[in-house]
Amino acid sequence: MLANGSLETVQFQARSLANDSLPLANSDFVLNSTAVAGLLGGEDAMSTVALTQIYDDRRWLGWYNSPGSYVMGKHFRRLARSAKVDVVYKSDSATGTSSGSEMVHVDPGVLFEHEGWSGGPAFKGIYSGSSIQTTGPLASWLMKKAAKTDFQKIKGRTTQPVNVTIAQLVQVESLREQMTFHHYSPYLAFAPIFVSLLTCSVCGGYRQWYAFSMILVGILSRGFACFFIGSGNLGFDHPKPADGSPPGDGILGSDQDLVLLKGNESVVNAVTRGKFFFRFRSKYTCHMVEGCSILLIVQAIAQLIFVPQSQLFGQLMFVISLAASWAYNLWLSSRDKGDVKDGIFTQVLGEPCLTKFVLPNRVSAVVFLLLVSNKPGDSGNPRRLKKIMDLFLPSDSEVWGIWKETIAGKLKDTHALQFRDSDCNREELAVEDDLKLLKALFGDAKDAMKAYSIFTANGSGTVP
Repeated sequence: MLANGSLETVQFQARSLANDSLPLANSDFVLNSTAVAGLLGGEDAMSTVALTQIYDDRRWLGWYNSPGSYVMGKHFRRLARSAKVDVVYKSDSATGTSSGSEMVHVDPGVLFEHEGWSGGPAFKGIYSGSSIQTTGPLASWLMKKAAKTDFQKIKGRTTQPVNVTIAQLVQVESLREQMTFHHYSPYLAFAPIFVSLLTCSVCGGYRQWYAFSMILVGILSRGFACFFIGSGNLGFDHPKPADGSPPGDGILGSDQDLVLLKGNESVVNAVTRGKFFFRFRSKYTCHMVEGCSILLIVQAIAQLIFVPQSQLFGQLMFVISLAASWAYNLWLSSRDKGDVKDGIFTQVLGEPCLTKFVLPNRVSAVVFLLLVSNKPGDSGNPRRLKKIMDLFLPSDSEVWGIWKETIAGKLKDTHALQFRDSDCNREELAVEDDLKLLKALFGDAKDAMKAYSIFTANGSGTVP
């Protein structure tokens, strides 16, 4: 009995020692999953902040507690660090002098990396010979716009159909370097602001200081981020062509979706090489944006620690403020994303005329593109045309060589493709299969001529 009593005493003292040595063993702090809600919805919250650069006065409407502060802080930090200082020159027509000022440019793709600001497909210039592997975001949008365009299907030897869209581009005289967009009434933005201020005040009235402080920090951090991000302007720039540059016509895409860009070099450059940028007046603004990013990240960490320490009522107020702002961010970003893209597209390219055909195979599609782009007597040399055919139809067998030379020669002086029996019956082709293939290729060219006849009959063949 004495031994058993001594053993129990030793075990009790060991447990007491273990409990006493445990860090924060007597603390009242409790961690739970309530504050995790503040980490959700970051992409929508980031989009609404980024859009403040595009819409007038919206930068003043960001004073509310918002979820996703960690995601916003991470992206804004990258945005600030991607800044580049450029010298912008402004000329005075009255005095004939020009002055330069330093401006800070940042890449908008950091904020809009999931919004279609990525690069577009490859481009091959027909007259200029330029080749661009990755084009600008406008090219990507134009491809998506072409994909939704109504089409006319051409019958013929079907292998793998190819979508061909003719985009007739015109220069937009009102194109400005700085772009802003009108938007519907921003009064709905006062809803999350009101909810955040109300919940913050209620928490203060009931002495829920943990929840009160976190809501207040959320209001301030997002408000300052909107203010400094919104102080920049969205701009657009593209290379200006030299005097006497050839037409900018070229083919966009490389697979089963091809878009022929028809227009002068300047407007085609806007599609293929145009770039958007956020412009700030000084490095100070970028430093403030980086400071706001740090504040947002600290806010996210602080919420994980301090929000669970509040009582249930305070936690409920915190979640209500987040729910109101999350609903507003989701609504705003879902509506404005499409409006912004359409607005940018219209300001840069106006309303391009899109005519779409579905050709039965790639051969007929390439010939149709050459028919539409070719200008007899004006740079219509067979060597250039054959080079385009080699790019999109890379086969270099004897049959293909004969066919390409014949097509290029007929396109030199005329748009019409008319073939004689002698074109198909070539003495140098002794194998019957080669003759059949050559005849099939000329048949594909005739199918392309059908599409071209429809294209010109509809009055689409003339570019202003």
